Amino acid sequence: MGSNVVYAQGTSTWSYGLNPYYGAVLKYKEQMKQLEFTDLYGVELYANKVADGSKAWHHLYNYPQWGVAASYFNYGVPNELGWVTSLTTYLDFTAGKKKHKWRINIGTGAVYSSKTFEPVTNEENTAISSKISYVLRGTIHKEFQLNEQYYFNVNLAFRHYSNGRLNMPNNGMNYPIIGVGLRYLPNPVVRKSVEGNSVIKEPKVRFSLRGSMAWREVWEIDEKQRAYSLGVYAAKQVSKFNSVLLGVDAFRYDQESIEKSNIVYRDKEGLDESEALDDSTDQVAITIGTELLISKVSVIVQAGIYVHKPQVFYANWYQRYGLKYNFSNHVFGQFSLKSHSRTADMIEFGAGFTILYSAISK
Repeated sequence: MGSNVVYAQGTSTWSYGLNPYYGAVLKYKEQMKQLEFTDLYGVELYANKVADGSKAWHHLYNYPQWGVAASYFNYGVPNELGWVTSLTTYLDFTAGKKKHKWRINIGTGAVYSSKTFEPVTNEENTAISSKISYVLRGTIHKEFQLNEQYYFNVNLAFRHYSNGRLNMPNNGMNYPIIGVGLRYLPNPVVRKSVEGNSVIKEPKVRFSLRGSMAWREVWEIDEKQRAYSLGVYAAKQVSKFNSVLLGVDAFRYDQESIEKSNIVYRDKEGLDESEALDDSTDQVAITIGTELLISKVSVIVQAGIYVHKPQVFYANWYQRYGLKYNFSNHVFGQFSLKSHSRTADMIEFGAGFTILYSAISK
């Protein structure tokens, strides 16, 4: 059973907020010396749209908010790390229905870095090598309602920057931050719940075919090599919130990319050049995962185990995190990150086709 909502005034509204932050960068590799001296601070401006109850998933996720945020952070190491700005989109979920609420905020976007790796002028910055990188964001915050228009929050957040191996080195930047802030809701509204059958669980199995392309780098200041992936999946909705999926992934890398990776592996392991390494370009894997259903958007999390992997420099398993948008019942686009543990392998840009499509709501 779901519920429909009727507002006493208005149908939807936006709120606006500001959060200052303070934190430190995580030094997770010994050779990243500059990360020892960070004194990170920054500020974020954002705009949230409040769910109006017009869609079934608004009820399912307890009237979430979604929005866009612009941020500025300074690492406190001007010559090597500089500062960054980012533009992100996100979903903000509410836990419980009390006046003072716990909220969780997850999202992604793009980040611009003023200082990046340069082999001659900035060789100490092995964390960031692209002016434009991707950002993953997560925030847990406690929000206190001061009155109908103002909300005060205390939060703990985490940011991860990476270019998905588009450029090397790609160690990435990771930092936890703490902050406080204020959110302003110009047009408070009153909601009224009416019970109704608005959320339906579909019993069908969906079969999907997805193809993707990626660009990646093996050496520092290297030419980009292409990589391709093809996936065949079966997905079954198991709750109002998510589906489970099982499938097969196939990957093909550029021949030059594999040959260069073998050279890197030989150097790392101290192998003789006469040591034979397979230079095959293909991989095949079995994958299992989950798909969080949010209207036309899905959040994909997968884990895969290789059943055919001649390359010795790769781990025997991988994970994938992605966003999928359903343009229709049968056509979708997908953006995802394939990674081996903490090491990004590639950012995939793909599209696919689905039959026997099943969604929680329209």
